[in-house]
This record gives sequence, structure tokens and C-alpha cells, in this order.
Amino acid sequence: MRTPSAARHAIPLLLAAFACAHASPSASSDALAETRASIEATNARFSEAMKRGDPEAVAQLFSEDGEAIPPGGKAFFSGRQGLRDYYAGRMRGTRFLDVVLTTVSVEASGDLAWETGTNRLTVQAGDAPPVTWTGRYLAVWKRQADGRWLIRVDAVIPDPPS
Repeated sequence: MRTPSAARHAIPLLLAAFACAHASPSASSDALAETRASIEATNARFSEAMKRGDPEAVAQLFSEDGEAIPPGGKAFFSGRQGLRDYYAGRMRGTRFLDVVLTTVSVEASGDLAWETGTNRLTVQAGDAPPVTWTGRYLAVWKRQADGRWLIRVDAVIPDPPS
């Protein structure tokens, strides 16, 4: 049985432990905010590379083992060369006039993060009038040894036709 003296000493220890336990989420939320900011900055570079028609720049935003899961197909495009070829094919004869990626949520664990978001792409094939496509996406991100977050998996889900 504890004596009143022992209880008096235990209370400050419990309060200190409680304070430490609640300090971690703040640090975690700061790290998550930094991760989200990094992902959003990379998304901006992705958008600009698509508008420039630069498949090499797009492929460089993926990890070495990156994959794209395109909508409406059964294929996976993997690795930098496969991704470069996939995006070059998408850009052949089609101009991306506007590419808007909007992050909805980001969560992370260790060196992996996952992002959900919405997209809006305005494209023009040849002389045809521009068309706008909308959808959602799920991206898995992988932190590199140098601290950069690159896309590990990109899966796009188009909105159904109106």
C-alpha cells in the first residue's frame, strides 16, 4: 500500500508523463504538415510539367520503382522509362492546357505517405475544342534518402460522365 508521501511524488511523475505523451502529436502534426507541403509542391511541378508537355520531368517526380495505374486500362506503367513512355504517349497529339491537383488529405507512416485528392484537366487534341476532365486520385508517396517525397503509385479515378 502506498503512503501519502509516495502518492505525492507519483502525481508529478504522472503529470510529466501525460505532458510528454501529448507533446508527440504536435510534433507529428508538424511533420505531417511538412509532408503535405512537400507533396503539394511536387504536385505543382507535376502540373507544370504536364502543361509544358515534358514527360521526362513528370517521370522524375516518381520514385525509381514508381507506378502509374491509368484509368480505363488494365496496364501498369512502372519504372522511370515506363512512366516516361506512358506520359509521352498521353502528350502525343494532346496539349494539357490546365492541370489542377487539389490535395484533400495526407497521412503518413515512416517513409510512406498516402494522399487523396481531386483533379481537373483541360486538354486539347489537335484542333478540337478543349475538353475538361475531372476525377479523384490516390497517390502513395515514398520518402527518398535525401528527404524528398516522390510518387510511388499514382491511381486516377475519373468522374463518371454527367
